Amino acid sequence: MQKFRQAFTAFKGKAAAFFRARGYYIALTACILVLCVAAVVAFSAPQGGEDTPNPTDAPVAYSNDERLNEAARTPVLPLPTPSPSPSPTPSPIPDFTQAPRPTKAPARTKASPPVSGEIIWGFAVDSLLYSRTLNQWMTHAGVDVAAPKGTEVHAVFAGTVEAVYEDDALGVTIEVKSKDGMLAVYANLAKEPPVREGARLNAGDPIGTIGDTAISECGDKSHLHFELYLDGKAVDPAEYVLFEKAE
Repeated sequence: MQKFRQAFTAFKGKAAAFFRARGYYIALTACILVLCVAAVVAFSAPQGGEDTPNPTDAPVAYSNDERLNEAARTPVLPLPTPSPSPSPTPSPIPDFTQAPRPTKAPARTKASPPVSGEIIWGFAVDSLLYSRTLNQWMTHAGVDVAAPKGTEVHAVFAGTVEAVYEDDALGVTIEVKSKDGMLAVYANLAKEPPVREGARLNAGDPIGTIGDTAISECGDKSHLHFELYLDGKAVDPAEYVLFEKAE
């Protein structure tokens, strides 16, 4: 222990002598070191005018749990539902369906003629025909069917004899009315026909014979004067009766 103290005392003496002999150089060296450190610090500091980075700008590391929690807290906005585009209205397709053809009325079944022969004077209520007997133009409410005197005349359709008389112009005349209202007039018959008023006739029954009693048509060759009336109006007998055509 005594030796240690002696050694330490000797070291202190030597150290004091060293610092007394070289203290100036040591102090100068220390000053130089301080200046160097100050210079290094000065050059390492950011230059004036430059933005000092905000410590808060540094990225923050998150754990996986923190990311999941953050995602759960972030509201998810629903995507806007796209409005359906209006469907284009198709242009109307032209209808090329053929229009139904008008149904023709079934052809009327014509009755058998009262006598066999061709028409020598036609129906003319809207026009005038020249009468050689009367030497004048006149209308004609029926047809004249050529047939020899004495030829038997037959009922065109079934019906009831409405009248038997002698007309001043058309001679002996018989009127027969059918159940549907059609009125047939047979004229220029021979006197004393075999039927009377009220008699019921069938189609084809004889009602008399052709005579020469029609004074207004005596200039024409022998014939039957025949008329048809529907609802009181004269109609063309050729539309209802099948007469022979002129050759």
